[in-house]
Amino acid sequence: MTLPKTPRAVPKDDQSLSRSSLFPLGDYLAGMLTGTIVAGAVRGLVGPGFDMVLAMVLGMALGMAIHLLLGLVLGPLLGMFQTMVPGAWIGMYGGMLFAMRDSMGAGSPTWPGALGVGALFGAIVVAGVHLYDRILRGPVNGPSGESLEKARSSTRSKWDAASRFFDRLTWADDQRFGPEKRRLFARLEGKLLFVGAGTGNDFAYLPSGLSVTAVDISPAMLAQASVKAGRYAGKIDLREADVQHLPFADASFEEALAVCTFCSVPDPLAGLREIYRVLQPGGRFFLFEHVRSRIGPVGILLDGMTPLSRLVGPALNRETVGTVRTAGFSLLAEENVYLDIVKWIEAEKPREGSGAPSTSERERHLASPSAGIEASPSSSAVA
Repeated sequence: MTLPKTPRAVPKDDQSLSRSSLFPLGDYLAGMLTGTIVAGAVRGLVGPGFDMVLAMVLGMALGMAIHLLLGLVLGPLLGMFQTMVPGAWIGMYGGMLFAMRDSMGAGSPTWPGALGVGALFGAIVVAGVHLYDRILRGPVNGPSGESLEKARSSTRSKWDAASRFFDRLTWADDQRFGPEKRRLFARLEGKLLFVGAGTGNDFAYLPSGLSVTAVDISPAMLAQASVKAGRYAGKIDLREADVQHLPFADASFEEALAVCTFCSVPDPLAGLREIYRVLQPGGRFFLFEHVRSRIGPVGILLDGMTPLSRLVGPALNRETVGTVRTAGFSLLAEENVYLDIVKWIEAEKPREGSGAPSTSERERHLASPSAGIEASPSSSAVA
C-alpha cells in the first residue's frame, strides 16, 4: 500500500529566500509609485508660463517631501536604505525635471501620459540603483573568495599579458606626470623598497645614488625593468615578490615607495601592513596613487568603470588614503596631482611607543588567510 505523500514543509531559510526574491519587485513598484505621485503633484501646481527657476525649486522641494513621506511608509516593508536612496533621486531630480517640463508646456497633453512618464522615470532610477549596487557589492579590502594560489596565478597572468603593451599604453601618462614624479621623488633617500616596479618606467625619476630593492609579481614586467635598471645611477636589485607576503625581515628598509600599485592589489590592507612590517620605526612610506574621486559624478563614473578595468588591470575606485591609516601609518601629507584622483601621499611608521600596532597584532594579521593573497604589479600610471 502506497501512503500518500505529505506536503513537505518549507524550511525557514527557503521561506526567507522566497520573500527576499519579492523585494526587487517591491523596489520597482515603490519607485514607480514615487515617480507617479511626484509627477502628478508637480503637474497640479506647475503649468505653462510658470517661472522655470521657481518651478524647479518647487518641484525639488515637493519631490523630496513626497519621497520622505513614502519612505516612512514603505521603508519598514522594503528596507529603509533600499527605499530612501532611489526615492531621493526620484524625488529631487524627478521633481526638478517634471517642473521644468510642465513650465515649458512640453509635457504630455494628458494626465495619464504625464503620470506614465513619472512611473517610467521611477523604474529607470531603481534599475540604475540596482546596477550600481551590483558594481559596488563585494569585498572592499580582503580576499574576494578566490583561493590564494588561484589569485596569485590570475594576477601574475594578467600583468604578464599587460607587459606586452604597457609602455605604449602609459607613454602619455609618463610625459604628463613625469615632471611631478621627479619633483616628488626628490625627497627619497636611504635604503628604499620600491613596490610595483612594473616595466621600470619610474626608475628614471628616482634621485641618483639610492640603494633600491624593486619588487613586482610579474616576471614579464621585471624582464623589461631589468634593462631600465641598468641605466640608473645607483643600485637597483629586482625581485619577484608578492607585496602581501614580502620575503624580507622586519624593519629591513628605511623608506618605501609605491607608484600606482594599491589600485591593483587584491587585498590592499594586507599589502600595506606588510610594508609597515618591513619598514624601520620612523620610516617613511611614499605613494603616488590614483584613488576614487570625492567629486560625486566623477566618483560614480569610476565606480561604473571599475568592473571592466579590473579585468585587464586596476580598480579605479580604491580609498587608499583611508586604508593607509588603517594599516597603522601616520599620515604626514597628501597632495592632489590631478583633480583629487591622482595623489601623492606621505606616511610614516610610528616609532616604538608612539601608538604603533603591536608586534602580536601584526603577526596575527600575517597568519590570517588574507595575508597571502597575491599582489599585482603596477607601475607608471596604469595600475
